[in-house]
Amino acid sequence: MEIGVRVERAEPKDLDEIYEIEVKCFGRESYSKWIYRWLLKDERTIFLKAIRNDTILGFIVGRVERSGKRLVGRIYTLNVRPELRGKGIGKLLMKIIEDSFKREGCEEIILEVAVDNLPALNLYRRMGYRFVEKLENYYGAGRDAYRAVKKLANRS
Repeated sequence: MEIGVRVERAEPKDLDEIYEIEVKCFGRESYSKWIYRWLLKDERTIFLKAIRNDTILGFIVGRVERSGKRLVGRIYTLNVRPELRGKGIGKLLMKIIEDSFKREGCEEIILEVAVDNLPALNLYRRMGYRFVEKLENYYGAGRDAYRAVKKLANRS
């Protein structure tokens, strides 16, 4: 793990730097800046950033959603600057958002990941996610995804 990394809530003032990282990670398949602006303001969104020396190293976005009578945590995106991948930043962000979802009373976490994103697939598998469904053309023509689920322990 990178020394001196801390995780805190992202703020609207972080939008430009967050969007810069998004474009580096996903190029033309990036979420729009407008979506990030909305998510930063939405009260049900958990938007966390990993920072060191006032530089954002990566971020994660999730939301507490209702599925029938249950609350679930949905992870929308996990981004780490490409030059900093493999240093534990993504894993740290995942652990913290999982804890946040538990505190909110979520019973499980759901996410989607591209079938060819091997680093992410390996991370999610190591963290206990089960791949339950293949979603054809999820990211557009010929870009399939897996849906992954992790059950959270009941709160006592």
